[in-house]
Amino acid sequence: MASTEPFIRWSDTHICVLAAVITAGIILILSGRRLSTTGKTQLSRALAVLLGCTFIAEHILNACIMPYGEWIQNLPLHFCSAMAPVACIALWYRKRWACSLVYFGVLAASIQALITPTLQVDFPNIRFLTFFWSHSMLALAALLIPLVLGWRARLKDTWRTVLYCDLYLLCVIPINHLLGTNYGFTQYSPVKGCLLDYLGSAPWYYLWLQLPALALFCLMRLPVREKHV
Repeated sequence: MASTEPFIRWSDTHICVLAAVITAGIILILSGRRLSTTGKTQLSRALAVLLGCTFIAEHILNACIMPYGEWIQNLPLHFCSAMAPVACIALWYRKRWACSLVYFGVLAASIQALITPTLQVDFPNIRFLTFFWSHSMLALAALLIPLVLGWRARLKDTWRTVLYCDLYLLCVIPINHLLGTNYGFTQYSPVKGCLLDYLGSAPWYYLWLQLPALALFCLMRLPVREKHV
């Protein structure tokens, strides 16, 4: 499991992983929609437990077995990592703030991560496997919330999610300055060709991302919007 082959975006491996994620998502959603209300609750809570175990296992591996640089580089402070506990709350308790943040923020971030992964190694390296497994789990959880559990988005959920994401950035920027890290990619964009590359220099590209992000969230709301609210 210690391949040192470099990861190549849109390679056969990358495309196969994306195809597997899409297939798993279709199966999960179609199967979940056929369940009873109790069955849907059990499914969402089982996914919450699996996601929580994935979060813990991934960071134990990062810290003990496959550390990426010094310990300060292996903290669970990247956006998707920090949002994993929020996704567990959304799946287990269905809190509106958590569901909103997971559906809008986490879904957009995890899909971006799956398309433009911040990876240096290819399959079957364990870092490759944990990266795609954890981000795929987040994407599937974000889709399960509206499409299986029946959560519906209100207009105010869109701009509140933008504010939640801004709060994350305001917390992580001083941490990055203190530790010399790049959590949340506030110091530089993660990979060449990433969306952030087209929005100026760090961390100001997040300022220019506000309106496009809000517009994207409004579009994402349309198929799952709550009517008459």
